[in-house]
Amino acid sequence: MNVEAVGEPGFTTIDWIVVASYLAVVLGIGVWFARRASRSASDFILAGRSLPWWIAGTSIVATTFSSDTPLQVVKLVREGGIGANWWWWSVAAGQVMGVFLFAPLWRRSGLFTDVGFIGLRYEGGASRGLRIFEGLWQGLLVNGVVLASVTVGMATILRVVLDIDAEATVALAGFEVDMATLIVGGLAVATVGYSMLSGLYGVAWSDLPQFVIAMIGSIVLAVVVLGEVGGATALVDGIRHAEVVPDRATSFVPDLSGVAAIVTVVSYFTINWWSKAPGHGALSQRILATRDPRQGALALAWFVVAHYVLRPWPWIVVALASLVLVPTIVDPVSGASVAIVSDQEVFPWMIRHHLGPGLRGLLVVALLGAFMSTVDTHVNLSSAYLLNDVIGPLRRWWRGTGDEAAVEGTVAEPGRVWQLRVLALPVLGLVLLVASGFDDIVQLYKYLGVIAAGTAPVLILRWYWWRITAWTEIVAMGASLVVGNLLVAVGPFAVPELGPDDLFGPRLLATVLLSAVLWIPVTFLSRPTSDPKLARFRARVNPGGPGWRRVARLDGGPPPPGLAVRLGWILLGTMATWLAIMGTGWVILGRPLWGIPALTGALVMAIPTIRAAATLAAGASGAQDEASRG
Repeated sequence: MNVEAVGEPGFTTIDWIVVASYLAVVLGIGVWFARRASRSASDFILAGRSLPWWIAGTSIVATTFSSDTPLQVVKLVREGGIGANWWWWSVAAGQVMGVFLFAPLWRRSGLFTDVGFIGLRYEGGASRGLRIFEGLWQGLLVNGVVLASVTVGMATILRVVLDIDAEATVALAGFEVDMATLIVGGLAVATVGYSMLSGLYGVAWSDLPQFVIAMIGSIVLAVVVLGEVGGATALVDGIRHAEVVPDRATSFVPDLSGVAAIVTVVSYFTINWWSKAPGHGALSQRILATRDPRQGALALAWFVVAHYVLRPWPWIVVALASLVLVPTIVDPVSGASVAIVSDQEVFPWMIRHHLGPGLRGLLVVALLGAFMSTVDTHVNLSSAYLLNDVIGPLRRWWRGTGDEAAVEGTVAEPGRVWQLRVLALPVLGLVLLVASGFDDIVQLYKYLGVIAAGTAPVLILRWYWWRITAWTEIVAMGASLVVGNLLVAVGPFAVPELGPDDLFGPRLLATVLLSAVLWIPVTFLSRPTSDPKLARFRARVNPGGPGWRRVARLDGGPPPPGLAVRLGWILLGTMATWLAIMGTGWVILGRPLWGIPALTGALVMAIPTIRAAATLAAGASGAQDEASRG
């Protein structure tokens, strides 16, 4: 098959009209909410805590669906088959846990950012230092890397779809920036413009059309390419005869060839999801912005369904079809057949060569919307971190104000809004700088997962065990960074320079265990948070489990809620999610006798699970529920 046989390359006038119309709509939403967002920093950061569950949950989905996401999924399938997606599908266990054990607690906390938890839970100099460091870490580095990743993804899409020369660069402030990245940087500036106007109001409400368009566009592309290969049955047959195809491409079973691969798969289902369970960043921000704990739990439940069950399958279909449709050439060095484009460029290549005018513009709008929803979220969030968790604690330290001021929302004054808008600017410069430093999106996220793995148990236990201290977090974070980076770079677990990397699981396990060797003794050696502070935390958040019985005896309040029932619902919800993922895939791939029973079973388990989540979240209220509704 040769390239000229497919599609009509190039953007047309109608495609540009579609893109321009979308940008006008998004700008209009930003202008509409500008006055409301300017009332206070609470309105700017958290939309006045007014979001219903369906807006908050859709906004989380839209934020995690960015321009780099379909590129990641397509690359995973082309390299390891459908089963390779268990790397991130396994994380559903953590986020189902979040629905029952963390979402209601976040909302009852009444915080402005997730980093503000440190001021609510701990006290003293270690707490202040940890909060400032974490605010800088999340506000600049983590959000900067995420934004850089989506910039690379969008630049890849534009480079392929618009046929921009990969060697075309522009000198900017002493740095050589490729043309596609520069265009994406311009789009990011425009995105920050409406985000600075409307705060989370505009971000969340613009996420709704962005997500809808993105899903429609992805489904259109999947239907078109599935039709071109002759349907699901013909697709599976075609893959068997394709020249460049991974082993077991259409199997749901991940790679189990070898001890390292088996350890990696086991780690997916045992430790890979820990760090996601408590929630952080954009996810916790949306929960904090909901109307009450029940709405927060439902928002996260809707995210789980949309993110894991609905969203990925159009991309997986495109990836499978690409194994048949993307032409191959003979590599002059190895003599093997290879695709004419890299795995990371396949998704935009399919857009360019398999969609006609108008539809091509729709797909670019879909991915542009995904890109913009991630940019506006993380820029808004970075501003909140820098003001609330870096500048605020430093200001209080300078003035000699006690830690209790850090617990309440000290950024709610209207005069703070302009500071939040200005603080968005340094993040953009960091994005362009980081974006020029890497090109493998999947490898980057796996790296971030390894260096953060050692902190995951602590981030869970700090909610459910009174003995965790600020020093516990500091040591866990430091150990995880050092151990994770050493494992990635040197020794038997180092990332191989060439070929597949099947050591992700061993790295995760080693980072968790070696970090625990340090943070567990530090927990018992460090001074615990004072009993009055712990009592206030318990009254405000109402965490459950045996880890708070000691504090309950001291403060004379009711005993902490039990966890056994919640753990049972978590298990049922996780099984329902994974069964729904597989059932959807079986139906799409022409196996309804497997898929329909699986989907039916998933539905039977999911409906009572979601009802239980709403009931438990509404029924276990803390003392601050009414006040925290803002």
